[in-house]
Amino acid sequence: MFRLKCPYCGEKQYESTASRKRTSMIGFIPFVSLPVTWFVDMSFWVFLIFYFIVYSIIFSFIPSLLKLSNEQEPLW
Repeated sequence: MFRLKCPYCGEKQYESTASRKRTSMIGFIPFVSLPVTWFVDMSFWVFLIFYFIVYSIIFSFIPSLLKLSNEQEPLW
């Protein structure tokens, strides 16, 4: 589980349920964009560069998607 300590009160902080659902969608990006790269007939190296750029952009937005909670919430 993702745990973080609050710098002010020292209590454990957990990723909220809504935040976990949003960030879990990042794992589906390769499956969605892979057929697109096949249709445009990209070479292997262009494909790797494309994914590196896409994931760099996505991971730069993760801090804005991350919401913390004081208690661990169930995923459902």
